[in-house]
Amino acid sequence: MYGMNQGYASGESYSPTVNYLQPQRYAAQPSAYSQAVESNPAPYLDLEQHHAASIAEVFLEEQRPWTPIITQAHEVTPVIEQTFEKITGQEFPADAIRISIMDKDTLHRTHALFGSSTGEGLMGFSLNRYGKGLSEIFVKEDHLDSLLLTVGHEIGHILSPSLPSQKDEEAKAHAFSIAWMECIRDNNICGLTPNIRLNPARNGLHDVAYNFVTHLLKTGASAFDIFKTLSQGLTSMIARLETY
Repeated sequence: MYGMNQGYASGESYSPTVNYLQPQRYAAQPSAYSQAVESNPAPYLDLEQHHAASIAEVFLEEQRPWTPIITQAHEVTPVIEQTFEKITGQEFPADAIRISIMDKDTLHRTHALFGSSTGEGLMGFSLNRYGKGLSEIFVKEDHLDSLLLTVGHEIGHILSPSLPSQKDEEAKAHAFSIAWMECIRDNNICGLTPNIRLNPARNGLHDVAYNFVTHLLKTGASAFDIFKTLSQGLTSMIARLETY
């Protein structure tokens, strides 16, 4: 969730049997994705503001095959649905999640409607209305491989209720991002295997939430299992902040 977060309003307890595609009673929460800057308004002012490496630099090979620029959501809808179904074993909840792709200026204007300033690195953002209505993802036009990465990160935010801790919320999205890109790589979806790094977690990102996820990966857990554990509130960064 890079760029914006309007805070979290969940006081609910988390069930270990929660279905991530079924509505729960949580308030809508906006989030944003930027490859360059993480800006977090109060009450989470202690979060890191800058990344030494962008998400794309972590997941995508520097020298990689060219991919087409995507300007309309329908161009990638089948790819998103295929990847989602392979990861979760369930159909993509098109009735609960809407994805819009737009040019840079339109993305910034849309983002501004929610009262937050944006940097040049904004790649997309999402509105989490899990259990309250239609969740929305807004993504900037981009090359296919980079755009899919942005979409996967935002799906990681809105596939479950927003967490009370913004650090845990960001870790949740990172975990889903890793599962998402691993799925695309391992199944050669859209022929993108050569574009994706074999060991993204080893390339490093100076971000405490991302580092927490890589720590959990070293225990042998899969990225998707880590996502589920974080989504259910069964683990948290709070007790380990001094380490990251």
